[in-house]
Amino acid sequence: MLKAKRFFKRNTHNNIFKALAGFGRALNRLYENRNHDLYSNGELTVLKKISKLNPSIIIDGGANIGKYSLLVNQLMPNTLIYSFEPVKDTFEKLKTNVEGRKNIIPIQKGLYNETCAKEINIYPSNTHSSLFDIEGFSQKPNQKQIIELTKGDDFIDSYKIETIDLLKIDVEGAEYDVLLGFEKHLQNGKIKMIQFEYGYINITTKKLLIDFYNFFESNGYVIGKIFPKTVEFRKYNFKYEDFLGPNFVAVKKTEIELINMLMKK
Repeated sequence: MLKAKRFFKRNTHNNIFKALAGFGRALNRLYENRNHDLYSNGELTVLKKISKLNPSIIIDGGANIGKYSLLVNQLMPNTLIYSFEPVKDTFEKLKTNVEGRKNIIPIQKGLYNETCAKEINIYPSNTHSSLFDIEGFSQKPNQKQIIELTKGDDFIDSYKIETIDLLKIDVEGAEYDVLLGFEKHLQNGKIKMIQFEYGYINITTKKLLIDFYNFFESNGYVIGKIFPKTVEFRKYNFKYEDFLGPNFVAVKKTEIELINMLMKK
């Protein structure tokens, strides 16, 4: 047996094994749900499940042109949605797309760990505006813009919000910074559930999945990964540090009904 293992190890670097390795990586990406289409990657399923609990307030951090906010509004017409988008041209498209939806409130700001102004990189695709120069990305930013950013805790205080049912964060690498901006209200349990992205951009930001686990667990949350039909709540393991993502949720440990609902297939 040992001789057979050594033989295969010495002869793995050939075209056959190269093809098999590529197939294995592709299969792993499928299994781990590297999918950004909210209609098939489980995001829609999550929204349908939480709609049964009649949420009052949802924050769409990184609303882009409003696709997610509009879907929330369709499923939960009585839910108030604050849609944050800091890039001027993208915000104008958002405002046009949600016009007439009285429960969608577009805000021309980004969420961050402090209230300030910063320069953002704008890529040819309006879905990839980022505070970071994304390493290894096939596109390069074609312009920069100064945007307004607000600390989440400041926003909640200024709008006198009591409870947030879902904080969805899709901000092209600044997810951890956004979380730090909400830390006071996360510690106070005012935010029931957070959805955040993790993927290849975290190589640029140097924020690993373990950082999110440590942050949330210290604040009384459990983390699960979104799959097409369920959320798989699981303890951290280094094998999940694969940068595939894309979407995870953190739920307050005391929200037992919500956790059980998300786990159902």
